[in-house]
Amino acid sequence: SMTLVLPVLLPVAALISLFPATHGAVPTLAFIVGFLWCETAGIVCAAYNSLKFRNRAQRLQADFRVQCWWASKLKELAERFYRLTFTIHGKEALAGGPALVLPRHTSIADTVLPVTYFAKPFGHHLRYVLKKELLLDPCLDIYGNRLPNFFVARGGEDTQAATAGVRALTQTLTPGEGMLLYTEGTRFSHAKRAALLNKADLNPELEAQLQRWPDLLPPRLGGTLAMLQANPGRDLLFMAHVGFEGSSHFSNLINGSWSRAQVHIEFWRVPYAEIPSAEDALREFLFTHWDRMQETVSRLREL
Repeated sequence: SMTLVLPVLLPVAALISLFPATHGAVPTLAFIVGFLWCETAGIVCAAYNSLKFRNRAQRLQADFRVQCWWASKLKELAERFYRLTFTIHGKEALAGGPALVLPRHTSIADTVLPVTYFAKPFGHHLRYVLKKELLLDPCLDIYGNRLPNFFVARGGEDTQAATAGVRALTQTLTPGEGMLLYTEGTRFSHAKRAALLNKADLNPELEAQLQRWPDLLPPRLGGTLAMLQANPGRDLLFMAHVGFEGSSHFSNLINGSWSRAQVHIEFWRVPYAEIPSAEDALREFLFTHWDRMQETVSRLREL
């Protein structure tokens, strides 16, 4: 129905875009229409896959292909309508088999990056640990529940149930599968960081971590350590990026602040043999790579 009224909406969006606060109205309208088409196609493909593939393994493979198509198409739509430029650093880290992926997280839009640059090109199935609120998206609901993933409560608290779910999801990885977990537990924003700093009961360790990583949130250790300890032999793949901050909220899209953004993404891989097993050593290992994540973000921002 939105496509039918597009001839009316487009001139209105063009008029609204003359104002600074809504300068991005036209590309945002175009992206929303494209997103809805992708959602519709994803739902139709889900129904088709259910009817065609009675064999569960074949249907999962078909669903994985749709997932990759959906994520890649959304990235292409954003790239075209917002005139984004993508530069990839550390491409060599993407080769070498499936991995446990630990990315920086600043926007719901950056969730398409691991699929676009790692899962789809190399054929690696990725299991995801995601927040339940994402199930409001019809495609994420359908494919998120069809494919082996784990959804945690809003806020990403490290409850016993959440930690056990992450551990079980990791332990059952098959040879062609990797896994992705947002170790910060939620999208980074300076407002969230400030809220943590302003907490009356802020402990000295958390305060030191917030000062140590000004562009990141401290890792949520429960789920992250559970995944690393249950790791059946996968390398780790870290992903730092800058340029998606302008897509963190709808207001950023509509005001045009994301238009012509320069997106830099950098990957690095840690072989399984270099991952410590003891919990204390594993904790320090993670913090060391979070230091590298912060350093990489700062460096990419200067490019």
